[in-house]
Amino acid sequence: MEPSRLDNAYAFCEAACRNASTTFFSSFSALSTDKRKAVHAVYALCRWVDDIVDGDEVPTILETKALREATKQRQAIVEERHVGASPSLAPEEHRRRMMALVDIRLKLQQANESSLAEDEHPIFLALQDVFTRYPIKLSDFETVIEGMEDDLYPVRIQTWDELRSYCYKVASAVGLILIEIYGYEDRAARLHAIDLGIQMQLINVLRDINEDLERGRVYLPLEVLASHNIGIDMLEDVNIAKTLEWKGFVVEYVDVIKRHQTSANHLFGYLDGRARVQPEIMADAYTSILNEIVRRSGDVFTQPVKLSVLRKSLLGFRLSLRKLRARLFA
Repeated sequence: MEPSRLDNAYAFCEAACRNASTTFFSSFSALSTDKRKAVHAVYALCRWVDDIVDGDEVPTILETKALREATKQRQAIVEERHVGASPSLAPEEHRRRMMALVDIRLKLQQANESSLAEDEHPIFLALQDVFTRYPIKLSDFETVIEGMEDDLYPVRIQTWDELRSYCYKVASAVGLILIEIYGYEDRAARLHAIDLGIQMQLINVLRDINEDLERGRVYLPLEVLASHNIGIDMLEDVNIAKTLEWKGFVVEYVDVIKRHQTSANHLFGYLDGRARVQPEIMADAYTSILNEIVRRSGDVFTQPVKLSVLRKSLLGFRLSLRKLRARLFA
């Protein structure tokens, strides 16, 4: 591939990351140039898939007989995971988004095999180069997409194990991709990366209850809610935040997060000075969100939970210090 084409592909991914999340984008800056470009490509792909499933992105798909057949086969597999459930969307819209996800699966396979056409989408061209540089597993990308497929159906998580399984798909699998780029010597790093992903996604779930309800998704484990005498209908009443039932549920939920957090924090010691800066900063950001939820006594209903300007400034200051430390002791 022409160097200029590859440079343009990476530049596209960098812009996608910058536009999607300033916190994520800033946290990548401590990495070496090659690793930073690779992480941009991974994050751009994950952001793209998420936007397709949520309807924020309308992908251009060249519908072929082979793609239609592959989509039909994949749909049958997905239906086995959702027996008795119908897709959340109208049939044609569901089919369009499923086909887009299948197309991405196929393009990732081609990227992994270095068999993409030179005029392919820049995200795939960048990832094709990433696959040649780092021991990333294609199966981890496929796991992320599987988690997104589940979001095309009404989500009704029942147990802690089901919630952890979902978190693994959409967050831990991303972490497993990223640490192959960061580099590590002890495979125990992968176990702690899994817990970091679960911890972060559990916080997302608690923070985004209102937004998820609007999309027909309930990720909070219903059996655990029921044990606190909370039904789904109660989640639509902002006054639930004042009840003892909700406060008791939040105490249990936060305790589960902290147990995963204990394991997740061990990850940083397995990474070199520059590579650990990114996950440390993201862990700090998510801990700040969790602390804000706790400060509000679990009230995530009356107003969105966001980092304050002061908190973002402190995170930026910590990022600068950690980058400096990494350079001094490299």
